[in-house]
Amino acid sequence: MFNRAVVGQERVTERLERMAGSANLPHALLFTGPEGTGKAAAALEMARSLYCDGGNAGCCENCRGCRKTAGLNHPDLSLLFPFSQRSSPEAERETLVRIADDPYGYPLPADHSTHAIGQIRTLQKQFAYGAFEGGWRVAVILHADRMRVEAANALLKTLEEPPARSLLILTASAQDSLLPTIVSRCQWVVFSPVSVDDAARMLSNERDIGDEAATSIARTCGGNLRRAREMADHEVDGQQDRGYRFLSALLWDEEARIHAALERLAADRDEALQMLGGAEIWLRDAILLHYGDAGGVTHGGRIDEIRRLSRVLGLDGVRRTAEKIESLREMNRRNVNLYVGLVSLWREVRSVANQQSSGGLDWTGGTADNG
Repeated sequence: MFNRAVVGQERVTERLERMAGSANLPHALLFTGPEGTGKAAAALEMARSLYCDGGNAGCCENCRGCRKTAGLNHPDLSLLFPFSQRSSPEAERETLVRIADDPYGYPLPADHSTHAIGQIRTLQKQFAYGAFEGGWRVAVILHADRMRVEAANALLKTLEEPPARSLLILTASAQDSLLPTIVSRCQWVVFSPVSVDDAARMLSNERDIGDEAATSIARTCGGNLRRAREMADHEVDGQQDRGYRFLSALLWDEEARIHAALERLAADRDEALQMLGGAEIWLRDAILLHYGDAGGVTHGGRIDEIRRLSRVLGLDGVRRTAEKIESLREMNRRNVNLYVGLVSLWREVRSVANQQSSGGLDWTGGTADNG
């Protein structure tokens, strides 16, 4: 079953299982969605399922076909990944095996890595010859939005005239990151951020952490399982503290200092998104505390700090700040300038805090606190 290899994404896995068992399998699939949502895992499971002799959708892991594809040793299965021009064949092979072994945790491509046209031309030749073992010829192209224009145009020729019993699976962050001519020849499969429950369940199963810590990380990671696992490998309390300190800086740091800090933060997109996720949990706790659900807050041992945020921002301000953070997540998916977005968040937070302070009383029943 696909759900053994893919975390969450029930709607997607059910659809892929139907496709795998269909006589009319599309010749090209495009998996799109945010990082860490299972695109690579699903692409590999879809590819491997076509070589499984177990008779069920997905991989049985025991038959000859599954054993060969597990180590990328099947002659009819190709896995393409963007590499730098200086990477060695040995290093490239090691990376591909790591991807097959852990599709949620493999090293992401370096900034300037691309799918070179040589990779695509080799793939074209393989598809022209058909399958060695008389079954399917399948290629998985991860991070297909890293293709050079000439490579994308070369791939387009294979998409326009696909051989019989062949399947191309492409993954990308968004449809608009690829040539429209490529997108139009693929059937789309859209991946959503992983739910909090599914992320927490994965962390509890994989990592030696408690349920409370797993839930806290799951709420903070923004549906990105790669980020969730990285966070689980670091000290949880420190991450929670950083989320509070980030909000405190937005509220009370001097202008020159906050500009410099936001510029540094924007340079590391993953770090920025993790920080925003941590801040979002504090805001959620403030809302829960306002409605009397002290037992549901994530930072239960830091009620005084939650109340301080409540006093300074007010209920409407907390909600507006959370909405602004969510809009920043969407900006990241569209690769909009993150520094500009962080500065906009800072100005929004200062604005709502000033409005709350001028109002006198806060929504928790105390007096306004300007830090």
